[in-house]
Amino acid sequence: MIIANKQIILMLVLVMVLFVSGCAGSKNILQVKSVVGKIVVVGNEPFTNLALQTSPSSILILDCSKETKDFLFNNQGKAVKIFYEMRDDTKTPNVIYVKNYEMLIQET
Repeated sequence: MIIANKQIILMLVLVMVLFVSGCAGSKNILQVKSVVGKIVVVGNEPFTNLALQTSPSSILILDCSKETKDFLFNNQGKAVKIFYEMRDDTKTPNVIYVKNYEMLIQET
């Protein structure tokens, strides 16, 4: 009886340690990052994508909600700061999953 109780307690402690270490490991994955660029549309109709041009030769496809996509589409050519949690470098061009955005004031 005592051995069974000790094994149960040991298993509970092991499960708690695994749970805490699993949650702590995911902290870096969900950090919000940001990138600045100009809103552009790439591709040909009907296969267009909303994108962020960060330099003359660097484009990032934006994966975002319909509301965000509509707003950014109507602001093509303007500078914006995009906040994202995840970037998919396996696709060409790379894709970022937009969390939020901030329109930047362009100096004239």
